[in-house]
Amino acid sequence: MKKFLVAAALFVTSMATQSAMAQDCTAELVARNGRVLDTFFAYDYNYNQACREALSRCHFEQNRRSYDRVVRNASCQVAYTRPDPRPRKETCSFNLVNTNNGRIVDTFTAQGNTQMRACEKADNKCFDARYEKNNPWKFTCEKIRGGRPGPGPGPRPTPIVTKFCSFDRIANGRFGGRVVQTYTSSARGPRGTGVQARACSEARSQCARDARISGRRDTCMKRF
Repeated sequence: MKKFLVAAALFVTSMATQSAMAQDCTAELVARNGRVLDTFFAYDYNYNQACREALSRCHFEQNRRSYDRVVRNASCQVAYTRPDPRPRKETCSFNLVNTNNGRIVDTFTAQGNTQMRACEKADNKCFDARYEKNNPWKFTCEKIRGGRPGPGPGPRPTPIVTKFCSFDRIANGRFGGRVVQTYTSSARGPRGTGVQARACSEARSQCARDARISGRRDTCMKRF
């Protein structure tokens, strides 16, 4: 019985140690010109396993968007070097502040293996809450104890989004009504700058070009 209790205690201690030493890893989908197209984050008690998971998510997204030549020719890479394996827990907090009256609306706190990671998590929580407001530009996120790195708090930049749009080319004449081909394009840019419209414009142009050379005067219709 005594040996069983000792073994159980060692098992619990081992599991607690593994949990405390949990690691995260970030993979990036990098275009041939070096531009980062997307980022993928994974978390595991083993650093190598975390990186395998992050790279797996990156490859899955690359295959899903393989119709995009830039994405298809990109590569998945681990973004950061191996972190210090010693367990550390840093805490960081951000206030959501109403810029009209300076009142603190809410406070968001997070923990991470490093101060930078903890602040990134807390800032993201605050950022999400800010954009749930009717007018997010009336609010700002300010780091507690020393402010945010850089020249000052200031409003966070508009988030970058990726939008997709598809058009079907529908045959006229003998095979009228049949979908001959589907064209899908993507566009990326700051939210609220017509990203969706640019994606649709590109898909429509590709469809219209093939419709002109088909000899049947095919019709292009947006897919919903």
